[in-house]
Amino acid sequence: MLDQAVEVRELLARVQGTGTSARGDVRVTVGLGGRLTGVVIAGRAGELSGEALSAEIMTAASLAEKAAAREVHSIATEFYPDLDFWDQYTDPSTGEAAR
Repeated sequence: MLDQAVEVRELLARVQGTGTSARGDVRVTVGLGGRLTGVVIAGRAGELSGEALSAEIMTAASLAEKAAAREVHSIATEFYPDLDFWDQYTDPSTGEAAR
């Protein structure tokens, strides 16, 4: 059981999610808990207004957070499938992590 807990902790430490804006010019990467670990602003994103660029960043960040949450959910349900606790974080229509 201790070995399993260590493995889960190691997997969670490596969790990362990436989201890309609809235009494809902004990419955001987050770690566990949505902690920002990277932002790439490329292409024609520099031509956007501050407000539009902010919206692109927020969209990419939201997608990155959802991707990281799905990874955490996947790890949790793989190692602890019998815990009903995870059901509250799962979308019943898709079986994926709900956000």
